[in-house]
Amino acid sequence: MRFLIAASGFTFKVTPEPAKAPGATGIQSAINVIAVYALLACLAGFLAGGAVWAIGGRIGNDYTATGGKIGMAVAVGVAFLVGAAAAILQFAYGLG
Repeated sequence: MRFLIAASGFTFKVTPEPAKAPGATGIQSAINVIAVYALLACLAGFLAGGAVWAIGGRIGNDYTATGGKIGMAVAVGVAFLVGAAAAILQFAYGLG
């Protein structure tokens, strides 16, 4: 009983302040570099998917053409998630 009464008056509070975190600017720079490489990989995947779709459609291989279409859709989806990651995480943090 005693612990419940003492714990009921305590509340946790999380207030992130990047300016006070040592090394936060370096980590932010690393995250930005990773995002650039992820978007470049999405671009390469999109172009490769388009090429596979074109070649598969040209030679009459529907399975290959479908694989190219799926590859392009996945590349677009991943690019969306890379771009929206900060907003999604900020939204989730705001729920708490």
